[in-house]
Amino acid sequence: MTGGAASAHFPVPPRWEMVPAPDEDRAGELVRALRLPWTMCRLLVARGHDTVPQAKDFLRPLLEHLAEPAAIRDLPRAAERILTAVDRDEGVLVHGDYDVDGVCAAALLTRWIRRLGGRAEAFAPHRLRDGYDLSTRGVERASETGAGLLVTVDCGIVAHQAVARARAAGLDVVVTDHHTPGEDLPDAWAVVNPNRPDDASGLGDLCGAGVAFQLVRHLARLRGVDPAVVAEDLDLVALATVADLVPLTREN
Repeated sequence: MTGGAASAHFPVPPRWEMVPAPDEDRAGELVRALRLPWTMCRLLVARGHDTVPQAKDFLRPLLEHLAEPAAIRDLPRAAERILTAVDRDEGVLVHGDYDVDGVCAAALLTRWIRRLGGRAEAFAPHRLRDGYDLSTRGVERASETGAGLLVTVDCGIVAHQAVARARAAGLDVVVTDHHTPGEDLPDAWAVVNPNRPDDASGLGDLCGAGVAFQLVRHLARLRGVDPAVVAEDLDLVALATVADLVPLTREN
């Protein structure tokens, strides 16, 4: 495609922005250290992976490189409440969303609460009947299942009224989300969102399933589960990460 006059298919003329040429010396260092093609090394440098350690981390990620889950604010508190529910045989409703990220996140967390011996049910709102986010129907579903704890995944960060309604119904609420918070956080037992203004984890690029995965990692660690077993569910997280169009950097 070339620039020029607007057309029916491209009503706004394309704008090309040329990035500076990558540093050839740095590219040469990568070629020698990593034994990779020159073109690939120039691309790595152009995209900011311009040292050998940075390039290795990008090209050969290891599970040991994942960030510490407890660095996400409120995550340890959320995990403590979920494990209390497991130990008390208290029902948990995992409230997801109707998109790929929300469904994967709900499936992941529900699966792991059950694996740890708890009782959990997943709920994905109907797009037309229930609308977006934690809603009245989600709170009703939690009550119908006899849950004492409602955990949101990929939603809930701005659902102030629904959280208040759930608490009035006798439910504890744990919110896990990745969307941008409003001026105030919902009045929940715990609010796990790396995009909270007071969160210093640096994991704001995670999708909802990515946040849920960090919570699962912490839950499994507290119960002595081999991290390799947790990693077997990374297919759900990978699917959600790609489908939700979050940046493919660092954890992602």
